[in-house]
Amino acid sequence: MTSASLVLSNLTGHDSHGVVRIADYCGGLERGELQSGVSLEVVDETASSCLADAHRGLGQVMMPRLLSILLAKAAGQACATAAMRNCGHAGRLGEWVTEIAKAGMAGMVAVNDNGALRFVAPPGGRRGCTSTNPVAFAIPLGGDELFSVDMSTSAIAMGKVRLAYHAGRELPAGVLQDSEGRPTNDPAVMFESPRGAVLPIGGQQGYKGFGLSMVIDLLTAGLSGGHAPPAPAGAVSTNNVLVTIWNPARFAGLGHMREQARQYLDFLRGSEPIVPEMPIRLAGDRAEEEHERRSRGGVPLDTATVETLRRTAERYGVSGSERIFV
Repeated sequence: MTSASLVLSNLTGHDSHGVVRIADYCGGLERGELQSGVSLEVVDETASSCLADAHRGLGQVMMPRLLSILLAKAAGQACATAAMRNCGHAGRLGEWVTEIAKAGMAGMVAVNDNGALRFVAPPGGRRGCTSTNPVAFAIPLGGDELFSVDMSTSAIAMGKVRLAYHAGRELPAGVLQDSEGRPTNDPAVMFESPRGAVLPIGGQQGYKGFGLSMVIDLLTAGLSGGHAPPAPAGAVSTNNVLVTIWNPARFAGLGHMREQARQYLDFLRGSEPIVPEMPIRLAGDRAEEEHERRSRGGVPLDTATVETLRRTAERYGVSGSERIFV
């Protein structure tokens, strides 16, 4: 289940949430920060809500279990909301809102890192105070078609910074600052001393982006029983998760939602592009294109990721790894 989710992230072009995470997950299991074989505990619930504890289980295992509970509740309600604490890295949030939309519902998923990771600086601040706090939404369009948005509330996801660092690539302007608060393109400032910080959406004056990040910290921690920054000493960097599902059938109807969504998307795609050869590009388009291309031609991996996977495979005695990583 976890490996399939990671490969799907690579297929959709989200390499920062793909197989590069395997070594991290294995390390977390070894240190006891993650647990295998644990159950999802429903701590409290009503007809339209659920509070759960994942007991540090792998996120790609716990998220489907939580969604199964919540989708069943949403089927008989206008809305259903769940909060979950102590969840391992929940992976690519777009995967989970996709499952909601395929069930004919609209959904939102947001997570924080239990207040333990501090990468992102507040506007005007020098040091990182919170994590990248991603959020995703999905709207059903009919069948397996949907519209989705999956984004971090920082200018860049930390996983992408790490990939650039290992590959020796510079990052675009406006996403990082060094330890003195000066703009930089060098991802090394997040992994070498003195450490810099990731910027919120909007850069060093990104009040709106950082405000959204604050809402996610406060809601996910406040509703789940987890932590917002600063977490107490010794707190583990697990995810606190917030999921909300809207059942269109209990509002204006699924047909109306689909009609409005398709009309809206057609209207936007029909907008005159600045460059005629470059059509309008909307959220989700790149992931869909990458999935089609990589499904045909395979998933490209940088040298550092391949080497990490090779070492991890050898460490755990995975046979045949020499044939896989060539």
